[in-house]
Amino acid sequence: MAEKTFDVVALGELLIDFTENGFSRQDNPLFEANPGGAPCNVLAMLRKLGRSCAFAGKVGDDMFGQQLRAVVEEAGICGDYLVTDRNARTTLAFVKKLSNGDRDFSFFVRYFEDRGQ
Repeated sequence: MAEKTFDVVALGELLIDFTENGFSRQDNPLFEANPGGAPCNVLAMLRKLGRSCAFAGKVGDDMFGQQLRAVVEEAGICGDYLVTDRNARTTLAFVKKLSNGDRDFSFFVRYFEDRGQ
């Protein structure tokens, strides 16, 4: 890989935030899959300000990891250091907005050994 220079490089989590987005006809909460993770969110805003950025992290080799990689590339963030791991699953966060404006997070993270699972 050629040497690259960036204004900002961030290392951290990249995940899918399932945020409440209304209710079904049966009054069950509906969740929308949104790209998330504070480090990459900051980079996306910096890109909008014209800064060159790169992200280093890991996602699973699954549909959510593919979605996140596409979002990183669409935002113009260098994803050369974003690892796709077939032995991991992309982290999912379920986000509930509380009446006082705060948020409550429930995370689902799964790592497993390579046993064909």
